Amino acid sequence: AGAAGVFSQKTTMRTYPGGRLAANLVGYMSQTKDSDTPVGVQGIERQYDTLLTGKDGSATYEVSPTGQRIPMADSTVVPMKPGQDVQTTIDRDLQWYADQRLADAVRSAGADWGLAITMDVRTGQVVQLSQAPTFDPGSKATMQDSNTVSRFVQTVYEPGSVLKTITMAALADQGKIAPDTQISVPGKMVIDKFPIGDYWQHGTLNLTAAGVIAKSSNLGTIVAAQQMSNQTMHDYLRKFGFGVGSGVQLPGESRGILAPAASWTKANHATISFGQGISVTALQVVRAVGAIANGGVMVDPSVVSGFVDADGHRTDAKEVPSRRVVSKKAAAEVTRMMEAVTADDGTAPAAQIPGYRVAGKTGTAWRVNPVTGRYVRGQNTVSFIGFAPADEPRFITYVVLDKPFANAGGGSTAAPVFHDIMSMALERFGVAPTGSRSPKVAQEW
Repeated sequence: AGAAGVFSQKTTMRTYPGGRLAANLVGYMSQTKDSDTPVGVQGIERQYDTLLTGKDGSATYEVSPTGQRIPMADSTVVPMKPGQDVQTTIDRDLQWYADQRLADAVRSAGADWGLAITMDVRTGQVVQLSQAPTFDPGSKATMQDSNTVSRFVQTVYEPGSVLKTITMAALADQGKIAPDTQISVPGKMVIDKFPIGDYWQHGTLNLTAAGVIAKSSNLGTIVAAQQMSNQTMHDYLRKFGFGVGSGVQLPGESRGILAPAASWTKANHATISFGQGISVTALQVVRAVGAIANGGVMVDPSVVSGFVDADGHRTDAKEVPSRRVVSKKAAAEVTRMMEAVTADDGTAPAAQIPGYRVAGKTGTAWRVNPVTGRYVRGQNTVSFIGFAPADEPRFITYVVLDKPFANAGGGSTAAPVFHDIMSMALERFGVAPTGSRSPKVAQEW
């Protein structure tokens, strides 16, 4: 102190006590060329930038010719007005655990990236939203485009077999299918000169609709979906929220890609029924399958629960909209089919949670090269979505891993992550087992 040329200068610094915790939802700040004040660049920091920023104060007073303030002279002081706090719906402990579990899964599977989302199906509140790799919003050194992007709303991909639940829900809503509906599944199909098969070799199979879902048969889904016209199937996909925003109100959200029904070929109709040829965001999928869990009523997801002003007064966030997309009966029938997925002879027994009934669906989709726009054989996007308790659903969890090691599937790679995150969610929120047993549903006839 007192040394020539040494002086102090006040500056501001934004700190993030949670570090990497939910960083892709929280977002970050950045300086612009046009302003000395940092602005929100991504996530909540950007969406609610004006609300969080507040207003600067000011002081006006008289000074002498030498620059000294004149005592007792006229002066005006306008106090600064602090910004409001934004309260999220995220459960901090569940978020921390899911972040670690997902990062481990991405690392061990050698995946490019991963997502895990847990939502309360009744309210639409997202209680956990993890992404890997992620970043520390307080450290510029950790930031790059591949990890600061909010993948849950900005990255689109083909969902694969998870979408079969929506196809079956549409058919059940029209009374065209039930869990025990008999479907003759061919060993292979050629549609518009495009060969389509299942992930395992087989001859003609006699499966029920529940068996088609439990075994995740593409061909069985195509046969069932042929009862719908292009327009009817397209209309149901739109009702379930595909091709439109999720309603979550976060910046940069993609609507996904759902081509108009008039442009569909027979091959488009076939592949879209099992989740190829349609692109989605993760939150769209959570909202859509969440409607099945919620008895056919779709609730928009939300990540903000309320706002608190400088005086401590809290204002609740606006109630999120909901609407019925399929009948309660149709939702219950598809739920029964999805319970067969997590049975011992289903595609995802690893998703079972002792004491709870779990409904779920695996997904393994061919990955599209973003440069060429063509499918890359041997590269997949794998996933698992499930809700529990299946007979009184409270939470839905969706896990996505992009480009894991070859031969990785949703049942073996994503389902164990679902199991761990859902188990903690049920425990954290004190959701007791219902005590009922899953009904036995025939998979063959």
